[in-house]
Amino acid sequence: FLYYVRQVSMKHGGGRKPHRYVAEHGFPPAGISHELNLRFVQEHVRKRLAGKDLALQVILMGTFQAPDQPFCFKEVLPDLLAGVHAHRKENYRRLLKASDADKGALNHHFKKLQRVLEDRYVRGIDPKLIASGERKGDVYGYGEKGIYNAEHQTSVMPGLTHPEGLRWKLEHWPLWLERVILPLLSTWPDCSDQEAVTTFVQNKFPKLLPQGLETKIPVAPGRQKRILDLFGGDRAYASSALSQALLFAEMLKPTDPEHKRLRRHGLGAGTFTVRGFWMAYHRDRTFKALDTATFCPGFTGALKGAEAVKVAKHTGVELSCAEKGSINWSSWQTQLRFGAWLFALQQHTAEAAAHDRSLARAMRASGVEPLMHCSEVEAGL
Repeated sequence: FLYYVRQVSMKHGGGRKPHRYVAEHGFPPAGISHELNLRFVQEHVRKRLAGKDLALQVILMGTFQAPDQPFCFKEVLPDLLAGVHAHRKENYRRLLKASDADKGALNHHFKKLQRVLEDRYVRGIDPKLIASGERKGDVYGYGEKGIYNAEHQTSVMPGLTHPEGLRWKLEHWPLWLERVILPLLSTWPDCSDQEAVTTFVQNKFPKLLPQGLETKIPVAPGRQKRILDLFGGDRAYASSALSQALLFAEMLKPTDPEHKRLRRHGLGAGTFTVRGFWMAYHRDRTFKALDTATFCPGFTGALKGAEAVKVAKHTGVELSCAEKGSINWSSWQTQLRFGAWLFALQQHTAEAAAHDRSLARAMRASGVEPLMHCSEVEAGL
Protein backbone atom coordinates (compact mmCIF):
# COMPACT_ATOMS: atom_id res chain seq x y z
CA PHE A 1 0.00 0.00 0.00
CA LEU A 2 2.87 2.37 0.81
CA TYR A 3 4.48 1.62 -2.54
CA TYR A 4 1.22 2.49 -4.31
CA VAL A 5 0.83 5.77 -2.37
CA ARG A 6 4.45 6.71 -3.06
CA GLN A 7 4.15 5.96 -6.78
CA VAL A 8 0.92 7.91 -7.42
CA SER A 9 2.22 10.76 -5.27
CA MET A 10 5.34 11.00 -7.44
CA LYS A 11 3.15 10.86 -10.55
CA HIS A 12 0.96 13.78 -9.49
CA GLY A 13 3.39 15.74 -7.32
CA GLY A 14 6.31 16.08 -9.71
CA GLY A 15 9.89 15.44 -8.65
CA ARG A 16 11.12 11.87 -9.06
CA LYS A 17 9.59 9.86 -11.88
CA PRO A 18 7.32 6.97 -10.90
CA HIS A 19 7.41 3.48 -12.36
CA ARG A 20 6.77 3.53 -16.12
CA TYR A 21 3.50 1.63 -15.73
CA VAL A 22 2.20 4.23 -13.28
CA ALA A 23 3.44 7.10 -15.47
CA GLU A 24 1.74 5.78 -18.61
CA HIS A 25 -1.64 4.79 -17.18
CA GLY A 26 -4.47 6.74 -15.58
CA PHE A 27 -3.76 6.21 -11.90
CA PRO A 28 -5.58 8.93 -9.91
CA PRO A 29 -3.83 10.94 -7.18
CA ALA A 30 -3.84 9.66 -3.60
CA GLY A 31 -5.49 12.96 -2.66
CA ILE A 32 -8.84 12.33 -4.32
CA SER A 33 -9.90 15.99 -4.13
CA HIS A 34 -7.80 16.36 -7.28
CA GLU A 35 -9.42 13.42 -9.10
CA LEU A 36 -11.39 14.56 -12.16
CA ASN A 37 -14.78 13.00 -11.35
CA LEU A 38 -14.72 14.19 -7.75
CA ARG A 39 -13.70 17.70 -8.78
CA PHE A 40 -16.64 17.79 -11.22
CA VAL A 41 -19.03 16.66 -8.47
CA GLN A 42 -17.70 18.86 -5.67
CA GLU A 43 -16.81 22.04 -7.51
CA HIS A 44 -19.24 22.21 -10.43
CA VAL A 45 -22.32 20.19 -9.49
CA ARG A 46 -22.44 20.79 -5.73
CA LYS A 47 -20.93 24.24 -5.31
CA ARG A 48 -21.78 26.01 -8.58
CA LEU A 49 -25.15 24.47 -9.44
CA ALA A 50 -26.63 23.72 -6.01
CA GLY A 51 -24.91 26.50 -4.05
CA LYS A 52 -26.27 26.81 -0.51
CA ASP A 53 -29.45 24.85 -1.25
CA LEU A 54 -28.65 21.75 0.83
CA ALA A 55 -31.62 19.83 -0.53
CA LEU A 56 -30.49 20.41 -4.10
CA GLN A 57 -26.93 19.47 -3.12
CA VAL A 58 -28.14 16.13 -1.80
CA ILE A 59 -30.40 15.60 -4.82
CA LEU A 60 -27.60 16.25 -7.31
CA MET A 61 -25.02 14.27 -5.33
CA GLY A 62 -27.36 11.30 -5.20
CA THR A 63 -28.62 11.41 -8.79
CA PHE A 64 -25.05 11.70 -10.10
CA GLN A 65 -24.48 8.20 -8.74
CA ALA A 66 -27.31 6.80 -10.88
CA PRO A 67 -25.22 6.78 -14.09
CA ASP A 68 -21.90 7.48 -12.28
CA GLN A 69 -20.81 8.79 -15.67
CA PRO A 70 -19.96 12.51 -15.72
CA PHE A 71 -20.40 13.01 -19.47
CA CYS A 72 -23.87 11.45 -19.45
CA PHE A 73 -24.84 13.36 -16.30
CA LYS A 74 -23.61 16.65 -17.74
CA GLU A 75 -25.65 16.11 -20.90
CA VAL A 76 -28.91 15.48 -19.02
CA LEU A 77 -28.33 18.20 -16.41
CA PRO A 78 -30.43 20.98 -18.03
CA ASP A 79 -33.52 18.75 -18.24
CA LEU A 80 -32.80 17.18 -14.86
CA LEU A 81 -32.60 20.55 -13.12
CA ALA A 82 -35.77 21.79 -14.83
CA GLY A 83 -37.64 18.56 -14.04
CA VAL A 84 -36.56 18.49 -10.40
CA HIS A 85 -37.51 22.17 -10.02
CA ALA A 86 -40.99 21.43 -11.39
CA HIS A 87 -41.51 18.48 -9.02
CA ARG A 88 -40.22 20.42 -6.00
CA LYS A 89 -42.46 23.39 -6.90
CA GLU A 90 -45.53 21.20 -6.45
CA ASN A 91 -44.06 19.32 -3.43
CA TYR A 92 -43.60 16.15 -5.49
CA ARG A 93 -47.39 15.81 -5.83
CA ARG A 94 -47.28 13.75 -9.04
CA LEU A 95 -44.56 11.43 -7.76
CA LEU A 96 -46.37 10.84 -4.49
CA LYS A 97 -49.62 10.03 -6.33
CA ALA A 98 -47.91 7.69 -8.81
CA SER A 99 -48.42 3.97 -8.25
CA ASP A 100 -45.72 1.36 -8.64
CA ALA A 101 -47.19 0.56 -12.05
CA ASP A 102 -46.65 4.16 -13.29
CA LYS A 103 -43.27 3.86 -14.96
CA GLY A 104 -43.54 6.71 -17.49
CA ALA A 105 -42.13 10.22 -17.16
CA LEU A 106 -44.37 12.45 -15.05
CA ASN A 107 -43.47 15.84 -16.53
CA HIS A 108 -42.27 17.01 -19.94
CA HIS A 109 -38.76 17.79 -18.70
CA PHE A 110 -38.16 14.14 -17.89
CA LYS A 111 -39.65 13.11 -21.23
CA LYS A 112 -36.98 15.30 -22.85
CA LEU A 113 -34.35 13.83 -20.55
CA GLN A 114 -35.32 10.31 -21.62
CA ARG A 115 -34.90 11.29 -25.28
CA VAL A 116 -31.38 12.52 -24.48
CA LEU A 117 -30.59 9.15 -22.88
CA GLU A 118 -32.09 7.27 -25.83
CA ASP A 119 -29.95 9.32 -28.20
CA ARG A 120 -26.78 8.58 -26.20
CA TYR A 121 -27.76 4.90 -26.10
CA VAL A 122 -27.63 4.47 -29.89
CA ARG A 123 -25.17 7.25 -30.77
CA GLY A 124 -22.44 6.07 -33.13
CA ILE A 125 -24.12 2.75 -33.93
CA ASP A 126 -25.10 1.98 -37.54
CA PRO A 127 -28.90 2.56 -37.74
CA LYS A 128 -29.20 -0.59 -39.86
CA LEU A 129 -27.89 -2.67 -36.96
CA ILE A 130 -30.46 -1.08 -34.65
CA ALA A 131 -33.28 -1.65 -37.15
CA SER A 132 -32.31 -5.29 -37.65
CA GLY A 133 -32.22 -5.95 -33.92
CA GLU A 134 -28.58 -6.98 -34.06
CA ARG A 135 -27.71 -4.10 -31.74
CA LYS A 136 -29.83 -2.35 -29.11
CA GLY A 137 -27.43 0.28 -27.83
CA ASP A 138 -24.38 1.03 -25.69
CA VAL A 139 -25.17 0.62 -22.02
CA TYR A 140 -21.63 1.52 -20.98
CA GLY A 141 -19.45 4.23 -22.38
CA TYR A 142 -17.60 7.45 -21.82
CA GLY A 143 -17.52 10.79 -23.58
CA GLU A 144 -20.34 11.09 -26.09
CA LYS A 145 -21.63 7.50 -25.98
CA GLY A 146 -23.27 5.21 -23.45
CA ILE A 147 -25.31 5.99 -20.37
CA TYR A 148 -23.55 4.17 -17.51
CA ASN A 149 -19.98 3.97 -16.25
CA ALA A 150 -18.63 0.53 -17.19
CA GLU A 151 -17.15 0.17 -13.69
CA HIS A 152 -20.52 0.45 -12.03
CA GLN A 153 -24.17 0.29 -12.96
CA THR A 154 -27.12 0.79 -10.64
CA SER A 155 -29.72 -1.95 -10.84
CA VAL A 156 -31.74 -2.70 -13.95
CA MET A 157 -35.40 -1.69 -13.57
CA PRO A 158 -37.70 -4.62 -14.47
CA GLY A 159 -39.85 -4.02 -17.55
CA LEU A 160 -37.93 -0.91 -18.63
CA THR A 161 -35.23 -0.36 -21.22
CA HIS A 162 -31.88 0.94 -19.96
CA PRO A 163 -32.68 4.58 -20.92
CA GLU A 164 -36.17 4.28 -19.38
CA GLY A 165 -34.78 2.78 -16.18
CA LEU A 166 -32.15 5.48 -15.76
CA ARG A 167 -34.74 8.18 -16.42
CA TRP A 168 -36.97 6.61 -13.75
CA LYS A 169 -34.14 6.82 -11.20
CA LEU A 170 -33.29 10.41 -12.12
CA GLU A 171 -36.95 11.39 -11.74
CA HIS A 172 -37.88 9.44 -8.60
CA TRP A 173 -34.69 9.52 -6.57
CA PRO A 174 -34.91 13.27 -5.81
CA LEU A 175 -38.05 12.65 -3.72
CA TRP A 176 -36.29 9.92 -1.71
CA LEU A 177 -33.13 12.02 -1.43
CA GLU A 178 -34.90 15.16 -0.16
CA ARG A 179 -37.46 13.48 2.09
CA VAL A 180 -35.33 10.63 3.51
CA ILE A 181 -31.59 11.17 3.02
CA LEU A 182 -31.49 14.91 3.73
CA PRO A 183 -33.38 14.59 7.06
CA LEU A 184 -31.07 11.77 8.14
CA LEU A 185 -27.95 13.77 7.29
CA SER A 186 -29.37 16.84 9.03
CA THR A 187 -30.63 15.24 12.26
CA TRP A 188 -28.06 12.50 12.91
CA PRO A 189 -25.68 13.56 15.70
CA ASP A 190 -22.36 15.25 15.06
CA CYS A 191 -20.08 12.22 14.75
CA SER A 192 -17.24 14.11 16.47
CA ASP A 193 -19.36 14.74 19.59
CA GLN A 194 -18.74 11.61 21.68
CA GLU A 195 -21.33 12.50 24.31
CA ALA A 196 -24.04 13.13 21.72
CA VAL A 197 -23.23 9.88 19.89
CA THR A 198 -23.25 7.89 23.14
CA THR A 199 -26.67 9.27 24.13
CA PHE A 200 -28.06 8.72 20.64
CA VAL A 201 -26.87 5.10 20.50
CA GLN A 202 -28.25 4.38 23.99
CA ASN A 203 -31.67 5.78 23.04
CA LYS A 204 -32.00 4.46 19.49
CA PHE A 205 -30.06 1.19 19.55
CA PRO A 206 -30.24 -0.17 23.14
CA LYS A 207 -30.66 -3.80 22.05
CA LEU A 208 -28.24 -3.58 19.13
CA LEU A 209 -25.45 -1.98 21.14
CA PRO A 210 -26.14 -2.70 24.83
CA GLN A 211 -22.58 -1.79 25.87
CA GLY A 212 -21.93 0.96 23.32
CA LEU A 213 -18.32 0.87 22.13
CA GLU A 214 -17.63 -2.04 24.49
CA THR A 215 -20.11 -4.19 22.53
CA LYS A 216 -18.46 -7.13 20.78
CA ILE A 217 -19.19 -7.84 17.12
CA PRO A 218 -18.04 -10.75 14.91
CA VAL A 219 -14.72 -10.09 13.14
CA ALA A 220 -14.22 -13.55 11.61
CA PRO A 221 -16.01 -16.92 11.77
CA GLY A 222 -16.06 -17.88 15.44
CA ARG A 223 -14.30 -14.74 16.69
CA GLN A 224 -15.53 -11.47 18.19
CA LYS A 225 -13.93 -8.19 19.16
CA ARG A 226 -14.99 -5.02 20.95
CA ILE A 227 -15.83 -2.16 18.59
CA LEU A 228 -13.37 0.01 20.52
CA ASP A 229 -10.55 -2.46 19.86
CA LEU A 230 -11.14 -2.36 16.09
CA PHE A 231 -9.76 1.18 16.21
CA GLY A 232 -6.78 0.75 18.49
CA GLY A 233 -8.66 1.81 21.62
CA ASP A 234 -9.17 5.33 20.22
CA ARG A 235 -12.55 6.16 21.71
CA ALA A 236 -13.14 9.35 19.70
CA TYR A 237 -12.33 7.58 16.43
CA ALA A 238 -14.42 4.51 17.26
CA SER A 239 -17.39 6.67 18.30
CA SER A 240 -17.29 8.60 15.03
CA ALA A 241 -16.93 5.46 12.92
CA LEU A 242 -19.80 3.71 14.73
CA SER A 243 -22.15 6.67 14.33
CA GLN A 244 -21.47 6.86 10.60
CA ALA A 245 -21.76 3.11 10.05
CA LEU A 246 -25.19 3.19 11.71
CA LEU A 247 -26.19 6.18 9.57
CA PHE A 248 -25.09 4.36 6.42
CA ALA A 249 -27.24 1.35 7.32
CA GLU A 250 -30.21 3.59 8.16
CA MET A 251 -29.98 5.28 4.75
CA LEU A 252 -30.19 1.92 3.01
CA LYS A 253 -32.78 0.28 5.26
CA PRO A 254 -34.67 3.01 7.16
CA THR A 255 -36.49 2.20 10.38
CA ASP A 256 -38.69 5.33 10.39
CA PRO A 257 -42.19 4.42 9.04
CA GLU A 258 -42.41 7.44 6.71
CA HIS A 259 -38.89 6.84 5.42
CA LYS A 260 -39.79 3.20 4.79
CA ARG A 261 -42.83 4.28 2.78
CA LEU A 262 -40.76 6.65 0.62
CA ARG A 263 -37.95 4.15 0.06
CA ARG A 264 -39.81 2.85 -3.01
CA HIS A 265 -38.83 6.08 -4.77
CA GLY A 266 -35.19 5.15 -4.19
CA LEU A 267 -35.35 1.78 -5.93
CA GLY A 268 -32.01 0.92 -7.51
CA ALA A 269 -30.07 3.00 -4.98
CA GLY A 270 -27.82 0.67 -3.04
CA THR A 271 -24.48 0.58 -1.28
CA PHE A 272 -22.53 2.28 -4.05
CA THR A 273 -25.04 5.13 -4.34
CA VAL A 274 -25.18 5.91 -0.62
CA ARG A 275 -21.41 5.53 -0.35
CA GLY A 276 -21.21 8.44 -2.80
CA PHE A 277 -22.14 10.95 -0.08
CA TRP A 278 -18.86 10.29 1.71
CA MET A 279 -17.09 10.99 -1.60
CA ALA A 280 -19.12 14.11 -2.35
CA TYR A 281 -18.43 15.44 1.16
CA HIS A 282 -14.82 14.22 1.29
CA ARG A 283 -12.85 16.42 3.72
CA ASP A 284 -15.99 18.54 4.12
CA ARG A 285 -18.07 18.91 7.30
CA THR A 286 -21.13 20.57 5.73
CA PHE A 287 -23.10 17.77 7.38
CA LYS A 288 -21.69 17.16 10.84
CA ALA A 289 -22.91 13.58 10.70
CA LEU A 290 -20.17 12.83 8.15
CA ASP A 291 -16.41 12.89 8.63
CA THR A 292 -14.19 11.12 6.10
CA ALA A 293 -11.27 11.33 8.53
CA THR A 294 -12.80 8.42 10.44
CA PHE A 295 -15.14 6.62 8.04
CA CYS A 296 -15.86 5.80 4.42
CA PRO A 297 -18.19 2.99 3.34
CA GLY A 298 -16.60 0.18 1.40
CA PHE A 299 -17.77 -1.75 -1.64
CA THR A 300 -16.52 -4.60 -3.84
CA GLY A 301 -14.07 -2.43 -5.77
CA ALA A 302 -11.74 -2.33 -2.75
CA LEU A 303 -11.47 -6.09 -2.29
CA LYS A 304 -8.68 -6.85 -4.78
CA GLY A 305 -6.51 -4.11 -3.33
CA ALA A 306 -7.21 -5.29 0.21
CA GLU A 307 -6.28 -8.83 -0.78
CA ALA A 308 -3.04 -7.62 -2.41
CA VAL A 309 -1.86 -5.77 0.70
CA LYS A 310 -3.03 -8.56 3.07
CA VAL A 311 -4.89 -6.19 5.37
CA ALA A 312 -7.24 -8.93 6.62
CA LYS A 313 -4.27 -11.04 7.72
CA HIS A 314 -2.63 -8.05 9.42
CA THR A 315 -5.75 -6.96 11.33
CA GLY A 316 -7.31 -10.37 11.93
CA VAL A 317 -10.58 -8.89 10.68
CA GLU A 318 -12.61 -10.39 7.84
CA LEU A 319 -15.55 -8.70 6.15
CA SER A 320 -17.71 -11.81 6.04
CA CYS A 321 -18.37 -13.88 9.10
CA ALA A 322 -20.82 -16.18 7.34
CA GLU A 323 -19.94 -19.78 6.49
CA LYS A 324 -20.40 -19.26 2.74
CA GLY A 325 -18.32 -16.11 2.79
CA SER A 326 -20.85 -13.70 1.27
CA ILE A 327 -20.40 -10.03 2.22
CA ASN A 328 -23.42 -8.01 3.33
CA TRP A 329 -22.24 -4.51 2.38
CA SER A 330 -25.38 -2.84 3.71
CA SER A 331 -24.67 -4.07 7.26
CA TRP A 332 -23.27 -1.58 9.78
CA GLN A 333 -21.14 -4.37 11.23
CA THR A 334 -19.57 -5.10 7.82
CA GLN A 335 -18.82 -1.41 7.38
CA LEU A 336 -17.22 -1.24 10.84
CA ARG A 337 -15.03 -4.22 9.96
CA PHE A 338 -14.08 -2.49 6.72
CA GLY A 339 -13.41 0.63 8.77
CA ALA A 340 -10.90 -1.36 10.84
CA TRP A 341 -9.02 -2.11 7.61
CA LEU A 342 -8.97 1.58 6.67
CA PHE A 343 -7.84 2.56 10.15
CA ALA A 344 -4.92 0.10 10.02
CA LEU A 345 -3.75 1.36 6.60
CA GLN A 346 -4.28 4.96 7.63
CA GLN A 347 -2.12 4.57 10.73
CA HIS A 348 0.50 2.53 8.87
CA THR A 349 0.89 5.23 6.20
CA ALA A 350 1.08 8.05 8.75
CA GLU A 351 3.73 6.22 10.78
CA ALA A 352 5.79 5.48 7.65
CA ALA A 353 5.61 9.10 6.47
CA ALA A 354 6.72 10.31 9.92
CA HIS A 355 9.99 8.42 9.45
CA ASP A 356 10.38 8.85 5.69
CA ARG A 357 10.74 12.45 4.57
CA SER A 358 10.71 11.59 0.86
CA LEU A 359 7.33 9.83 1.22
CA ALA A 360 5.85 12.70 3.24
CA ARG A 361 7.21 15.24 0.76
CA ALA A 362 5.84 13.35 -2.26
CA MET A 363 2.42 12.99 -0.65
CA ARG A 364 2.15 16.69 0.23
CA ALA A 365 3.35 17.73 -3.24
CA SER A 366 0.54 15.67 -4.79
CA GLY A 367 -2.08 17.24 -2.48
CA VAL A 368 -2.58 14.70 0.30
CA GLU A 369 -1.53 14.83 3.94
CA PRO A 370 0.28 11.78 5.37
CA LEU A 371 -2.69 11.15 7.68
CA MET A 372 -4.94 10.16 4.81
CA HIS A 373 -8.71 10.32 5.15
CA CYS A 374 -10.62 7.05 5.00
CA SER A 375 -12.09 8.10 1.65
CA GLU A 376 -8.54 8.36 0.26
CA VAL A 377 -7.47 5.02 1.71
CA GLU A 378 -10.60 3.35 0.29
CA ALA A 379 -9.98 4.90 -3.13
CA GLY A 380 -6.38 3.71 -2.95
CA LEU A 381 -7.52 0.14 -2.37
